[in-house]
Amino acid sequence: MLRSLSTLCAPLALVACLAVPASATPLDIVVNFNGGLTASQQSIFATAETFWETQLVGYQVGISLSTVTIDAEGIAIDGSGGTLGQAGPRSLTSQGGFVLARTGQMQFDTADLTLLESSGRLLGTILHEMAHVLGFGTLWNLNGLYTDGTGQYTGGEALAAWVTEFNEFGATSVPVELGGGSGTRDGHWNENDGGGGSTGFVDAFGRDMRDELMTGWISGSTFVSQTTLGAFRDLGFLAPATALPEPALGALWAILAFAFARRKPLGAVSVGGRRRAIQ
Repeated sequence: MLRSLSTLCAPLALVACLAVPASATPLDIVVNFNGGLTASQQSIFATAETFWETQLVGYQVGISLSTVTIDAEGIAIDGSGGTLGQAGPRSLTSQGGFVLARTGQMQFDTADLTLLESSGRLLGTILHEMAHVLGFGTLWNLNGLYTDGTGQYTGGEALAAWVTEFNEFGATSVPVELGGGSGTRDGHWNENDGGGGSTGFVDAFGRDMRDELMTGWISGSTFVSQTTLGAFRDLGFLAPATALPEPALGALWAILAFAFARRKPLGAVSVGGRRRAIQ
């Protein structure tokens, strides 16, 4: 569940790209639009698609899945300022020891879309919800990474990243959100309920966990942590393991535009993973 989103500036942390092993399958995200989204809003999906295909450079060996198809639409949810978007996988496959999404759905509240786009916040909203379709928070249980109600994510890759990235040596789990209601709890990294105040978990760039893309609320600048990329490795993806210093926002967009120019045009689990506005 997505609850307010500040602009995607400050910006998303870039990470080193990994070559895809010859025996691995690259990730290919295909988005189908089912109404309620303008042409300019649809183009932002292309940027989000390229970002995740660049960071999650493929599937691990033993997985033959090549395409994740997502149905996206703008619908009336709960009016302005409440739930901004909701998303999750719709059909699954079991391969290579992982439960993976084959198809998914992304829905955005039409009452919020115009403001999100005009304020520059829509990209971050789409990135967040697309991550839920790919399994972040929505497929943790089925992959043995998390048990609802515990607040303790135990996947090895994300935990290793958490320990070093946020200087949490001795930690045995990554804290998971237990507040915010259905669709927010048990599917996001933990922060203060409502997104208020710093969490005290700060990385080497001085970024507090409250601003991580995959928490239940977002305020301030937004970044993607190595802990989040580790969670995707726990879900069967290949993802870079070494963060680079944050570039200027313009550099991020230039890299995404270059990656998009080199690839093709944009082309049953209940929907979950919503993010909400700051209350």
